Amino acid sequence: MEENLAEVDDELAVRLRRGVVDHSPDLITAFDATGTVRFVNDSGLAILGWARHEVVGRSFIDFLHPDEVERAVALATANLNRMQGPRDGAPYRLRRADGGFETLDVGVTVLDDLLVVVGRRMYDHEVMARVLDGLTSNEPFADVVALLPAFDWWRNPTEPCVLRCHGDDGDDLVVGAPLPDVLTGADPEAGSPWGQAIAASDEVVVTSLDDLPPAVVVEARARGFTGCRVRAVVDPRGHPPALITAWATEAGPPIEARSYPMATIARTLGLVLRFHRDATELRHAATHDQLTGLRNRAGFFAALPADRVGTPVTVLALDLDGFKPVNDRLGHAAGDAVLRHVAARLVEVVGPDHLTARLGGDEFVVVVVGDDDRAAAAALAARLGDAVSQPVHVAGEVVHIHASIGIAVDPGTARSIDELLAEADVALYRAKERTGTSR
Repeated sequence: MEENLAEVDDELAVRLRRGVVDHSPDLITAFDATGTVRFVNDSGLAILGWARHEVVGRSFIDFLHPDEVERAVALATANLNRMQGPRDGAPYRLRRADGGFETLDVGVTVLDDLLVVVGRRMYDHEVMARVLDGLTSNEPFADVVALLPAFDWWRNPTEPCVLRCHGDDGDDLVVGAPLPDVLTGADPEAGSPWGQAIAASDEVVVTSLDDLPPAVVVEARARGFTGCRVRAVVDPRGHPPALITAWATEAGPPIEARSYPMATIARTLGLVLRFHRDATELRHAATHDQLTGLRNRAGFFAALPADRVGTPVTVLALDLDGFKPVNDRLGHAAGDAVLRHVAARLVEVVGPDHLTARLGGDEFVVVVVGDDDRAAAAALAARLGDAVSQPVHVAGEVVHIHASIGIAVDPGTARSIDELLAEADVALYRAKERTGTSR
């Protein structure tokens, strides 16, 4: 009886091994001690595009990228000589029939006198490569984030995965499967898996719809969902946490089996968010004055419309009178405080619709696009002068400074900003001469 059971077990083992090999989506091949390929499964042929007779009987080296040969031979030799045990996956480029190369995650083990190789397609590698390319080539933030659900999709094509975070403009950005807001954490109330994930800064797994809020249950059951997995990711840009939601159906694996792709999405999203924060801060630092927060010279020129033909422009150049004595007598910290006060007052007068910049030192500029009314420009200059002249309390003293202002107007002939600045500077120094003021 025991012998019969053993025979049955052996037959079952053979059937299972054959079934795994025949139906696996991965490349499975085997070669002998001479490096000659003795077997390759159908999936392997499909991945690389070869016919069986083009592979079996040839050296495995023929199917390697030239740069991979040395380490592949070393790995094969060590395994066939029993110098090391089964090896976890590592990326190798294998030659396709069309002449290109397919990067597979390759693991090896020894079966009798054959080296068995299993190669899995590296979709994660491809997705990550696209993400990194998008980040380094300055693709729109939304386009890069839209790539991330693919870490789950390629493993679970029937199962929805959604990512929700804040976009460039601060508005909600939702990418992935098209689901109603109630299934993506748009309103993460405390009792929902999204609220729980945010509170715990971790992952929440729901295996029974009965554990969900009623409104969520209705929508989930209508779509045949059986459970969900929610992960919260801290947004370093100061926004509420990003939310990743995976839903399970009867057609796919149980929701408990979705841990790895969710973790991969979360790690990559964290990288993308940090990169976006740092890139935004660097762009801002490159175009803005660190002291006052106004645009600097580079930011000033970058903010001006490229095509100004037919668009009138008024430029007001400002220079502070009496500022140098403040620096000399009270020190640079006091001078910096005065500059910050002046910048704030200029912005208050000009408003957000026009451009205010600090070009350097105590030199400021205001640009009004779409208006060439000299009377309006003179009135604005008067308001700016009054604002600057208000006393400033700094270093325990009351400081009085004033501004000389020059105006240049272009009715729409698209004169260069450099020309207009030069004209405004000439007008500014004439104003200084008339008032007898100096820095």
